[in-house]
Amino acid sequence: MRPIRALATTLLAASLALAGCGGHPTTPSSPSAAPPTVAAPATTTTAPSPPTQPPVTRPKPPTTAEAVATAVSFMRREVGMADPVAGPFRWTGARSGQVDVRDRIPGDANPTRGPVATVSLQRLSTVWYVLGVRSDAIRLVVPQPQDAIRSPLGIIALANDRVRVRITQDRYGPDLELGSAYLSPEPAPKLAGTVAFARPSATTGSVVLTTTSGRNGEVWAATVVRVRLATGQSPQILGIRLSPQLPQQDGVPQLPAQPGTLTIRVRASHADRARLVYTPTGTETAWYARVVSQDTTAGDGLRLVWHYSRFDALGNVTVVVVGPGGVATSDLFDAV
Repeated sequence: MRPIRALATTLLAASLALAGCGGHPTTPSSPSAAPPTVAAPATTTTAPSPPTQPPVTRPKPPTTAEAVATAVSFMRREVGMADPVAGPFRWTGARSGQVDVRDRIPGDANPTRGPVATVSLQRLSTVWYVLGVRSDAIRLVVPQPQDAIRSPLGIIALANDRVRVRITQDRYGPDLELGSAYLSPEPAPKLAGTVAFARPSATTGSVVLTTTSGRNGEVWAATVVRVRLATGQSPQILGIRLSPQLPQQDGVPQLPAQPGTLTIRVRASHADRARLVYTPTGTETAWYARVVSQDTTAGDGLRLVWHYSRFDALGNVTVVVVGPGGVATSDLFDAV
């Protein structure tokens, strides 16, 4: 009996082993089900607010009262007028105006007898800029505004008194004086001469002409012309073409005796502007020359348009070109 019980025990163990191999695993070594997914709490990121920008402040345009103050200050500082008195401001354009200034007459409460100096100004973004000063007591013929000048400078003017001529260079604060001379009309009112001046270190300046009072020696009348101080190569006139073509006499074009319009096309090098100057016929008439046409469109070729009268046929006509290096001239009818 013992062998049979042992055999039975062996068979039972074998059957249990086979059953364990064919059934589903239930032992702890079997992989367990995946744990439930737990969503992470949502986080909200708030972008930082942009810094608050200060409001854009545009510069306030200068007032007309400031224009008057600028004119008075200029006449005192740059012209040398001891006690300038200004009249009201008057507009001459959207951004330009004029102020009349006189030197105060000692002992007079209202200075109404002194020569008037008309100060022309342009309004910039924050300040007024003086464009020039004009006085009937001193009329400058040569040079003209924005001419490029070299030393010695030839002066042609009309004045009844001795005139002091100063050449100044623009700079911050009072302008720098480069040279000066006294010129006397001989005979009055014709005044001509030259003024030598030092080599400039900037490109802009002024020609300042003043007369003094015989009573106290103070500046009495003034004219100021803004100029360029010459740099670079002098301009040259390369050719002149007229439209319409003028009739000729002995090979020289003749201006008709009746009114008309003449277009002058100027080809020039190193020039950025041109003007046409009419001078009456006669001796010593340069003082009475006048500009009859101007053009500053050098990029498109300089073009002058002259509406002449029947009397202009008796005068002389000169083409003047201006550039950073100076001035060049040519008689109109000799140049064609």
